[in-house]
Amino acid sequence: MRCMLVIRRDPSGNIDISNISPFRSLLLKQYRSSHCAMSSPKVAFITGANGITGSAVATHLCHHSDASEWSKIIITSRSPLTLPLEDPRLTFIALDFSKPVSELVQLMGTLCGEVTHAYFSSYVHKDDFAELNQANEKLFENFLEALCQVTNGTLQNVTLQTGGKHYQVHLMPVPSPAREEDSRREAALPNFYFPQEDCLLSKAEQHGFSWNVIRPEAIIGCTHKPNGMNEALTIAMYLIVSAHLKQEAVMPTNQRYWEGTDDVSSAKAIADLTIFASTKPEAGNQAFNVTNGDYFCWRYMWPRLAHFFGADASEAYQFQSPYPKEGDLQLERSLAEWSKDKQAVWEEICDKYDAPKAKATWAYGTWAFQDWVFQRTWSATLSVSKARKFGWTYHVDSHDNFIETFAEMIQAGLIPKTR
Repeated sequence: MRCMLVIRRDPSGNIDISNISPFRSLLLKQYRSSHCAMSSPKVAFITGANGITGSAVATHLCHHSDASEWSKIIITSRSPLTLPLEDPRLTFIALDFSKPVSELVQLMGTLCGEVTHAYFSSYVHKDDFAELNQANEKLFENFLEALCQVTNGTLQNVTLQTGGKHYQVHLMPVPSPAREEDSRREAALPNFYFPQEDCLLSKAEQHGFSWNVIRPEAIIGCTHKPNGMNEALTIAMYLIVSAHLKQEAVMPTNQRYWEGTDDVSSAKAIADLTIFASTKPEAGNQAFNVTNGDYFCWRYMWPRLAHFFGADASEAYQFQSPYPKEGDLQLERSLAEWSKDKQAVWEEICDKYDAPKAKATWAYGTWAFQDWVFQRTWSATLSVSKARKFGWTYHVDSHDNFIETFAEMIQAGLIPKTR
C-alpha cells in the first residue's frame, strides 16, 4: 500500500504543520531527512553559550564546518557573551528562558525563524533540590515552546543535554556502568531530567522533528563565566593553594570513592557526539551517554593532577575515617569549609605570579558541589557502547583532558601559572 504525503507551505514558504496526524508526522520526519540532506546548509541555535558545553558546541561548529554545511550559528545566554570566538556565521542574542514564552518569541523573532538544529545546554544551579528541579524544568519548556513557535516547520532536530543524574547516580548506588536502556529509577527527590525528556519527545511528535538526548558524566572543560558545576576549576584552585601553603593536598573524599572507579566527560567529546548524533539520520530519536571512553581510579589520578601544580599528594594516603559502607556519605575533608578562609591566600598567589585577573576566579569555585560529588561511596560510571555501535569513535585520555583544561585556564587568565 502506498501513502502520499502532501506538503503544504504557508505564504512564507515554511511547511504548514497544522493538523498533522502522528503517522503523517513520521512521514514528515522522513521527508525532512531526505529533503534537507540535499538542501543544506543548516542553521544552529545553541543555548548556554557562556557555559562549558554550550561554548564547546559553538566552538566545534566554528572549527569543524564551513558555510556550505552550516550557514548560521546563533548562540545565546542570559548574560553578555564572554566566549572568545570569531566567525562570520556567529550571531549572539541575549535570552533568559525563565521569561514568559510570549516575551521570548518576540525577542527571537525572525532571527531564529530558519533554525534547523537546536542544542539546549542551559542550566540554572541552585543548592536546594526542589528549587533546582522547578527552575530547570520550566527553563526547557519555555525554550522549546518559543522555538517551535518561531521556526514554524524548519526545525529538523532538537538535542537536549542532561547527564548522569538521569540514572540517579547522584543519590544512590546503581548498576554500573549505567546504560541508556536502564529504566527510570524512583528516588526520594524529583529529577528534572525526566520531565525535560518527556517534554522533548512530546513536542517532537507534535511538530515532526527528530530529537536526541546527550548524557555526560562530570564535565571537564574551560569556561570564561562562573559555572554551577565546575570540577576542574575547583580542583585546580584547591591544588594551587595547597602547594602554596606547602600542605598535603588530601583529596577531599572517602576511602571507598578514592579506591573506586570513575569516569569524566570532556566538553569537546560532548560537543563532538552532540553534532554527530543530531546530524546522522540513523542516530535520530536516541539518547546517548558520553564520556571520554576510559575509566580511572582517583587514588592514582589525584597525585598526577597534584603534580601538575607542584602540590604534595600520595597514592598511599591513609584515611583517618573508618571505611564507609556503600551508600553512605562521607568526607575526609570538606572543601566548603576549607575554602572559607582561603580567598586572601588565593589573592596573594595571584599577586605573586602577576595574575590580577585570576583574583575574581575564586568566586567561581563550586566548593559545595564538589563536596556533594566526592562524598559518594559508589561508582557512577556510564557506558558509551551505544554511541560506539552507532559509529561514534571520539575518545580522549582523562588525564590529558584535565591537564589540557588546566592549561586553557592558565592561558585564559583564570588561574595563575605557578610552575
